[in-house]
Amino acid sequence: MPEALDEKILSLLQNSEGGSMLQSALSKALGLGSKELTKSLAKLEKRGIVKRQPFKDGGKRGYKIILLKKKPKVDLKDVVWTSCLTCPDIERCGKGQPISPETCSKLTAAVRSEYSRLLTLGEIKDAH
Repeated sequence: MPEALDEKILSLLQNSEGGSMLQSALSKALGLGSKELTKSLAKLEKRGIVKRQPFKDGGKRGYKIILLKKKPKVDLKDVVWTSCLTCPDIERCGKGQPISPETCSKLTAAVRSEYSRLLTLGEIKDAH
């Protein structure tokens, strides 16, 4: 059950404006008391996923919960055709690294192949 609560918290933060919410708003949205929510937030903060920032509005004190690790808003079915998902070097790949999307011949070949497939299906028009 605690994992389900963590997922609900992360989902609310992910979908909130700016990836943050007041702890009181989270508590209200989840229908939880502060003790149970504080316990989950402390665990998520320890894992480096959220940050609890003291917040003061007038005389009222609380915490602003900030999501530090946002999930990319990409559906895997949109990129399953790329070679990246099965690449043994994915952990070492990144912009500016020796292994990167900018210089990857496997990714270039996959993009060309997908482009050709979409052209053949008539889903896109040739830009030339």
